Amino acid sequence: MMRAMLPLALLLLATHPARANPPIDETKSGGCLELKLDGRTSPCNHDFRLVDDGKGKVNFVTGYQEGQAKPEMVVNFATTQAPDMEKAYGYALRLTNVTLMTVGAPDRQRHWRAKGICFLVKPNPVRAGTKVVRQDIVVMCSATMADASAPVRRIDWKFVY
Repeated sequence: MMRAMLPLALLLLATHPARANPPIDETKSGGCLELKLDGRTSPCNHDFRLVDDGKGKVNFVTGYQEGQAKPEMVVNFATTQAPDMEKAYGYALRLTNVTLMTVGAPDRQRHWRAKGICFLVKPNPVRAGTKVVRQDIVVMCSATMADASAPVRRIDWKFVY
């Protein structure tokens, strides 16, 4: 009996790290704390789209206004998740590329290779007496474009929901 259980137990242990989160594709509303393009503050949307394919690729998509005369833009931070980057406090995600496009012009989107990191900080339950206090989740991304011809060299974004 013990001999039969040992291979099963080893199989379960071996497959545990390969499990991923269930796929998610939803809009999150909250507060844009900061969006900086090349160090200049830009107004950004108070919602974003979180897309998790359940296999280690996570995208954060949000909109922003680049200037008074310019149209609204969309930025997509494409990241990959590594099992060793998940901790009790959240996830650190490696940034692979950034997609920039004008709202309403999906055929003109441009993918830029980028380096950087995104953090998805999970709330830690805090107790006030017997009641669990709700804390917000914070997303922070910093991206540096690898291509010198990119319209933006660096993007820093902070969002809370």
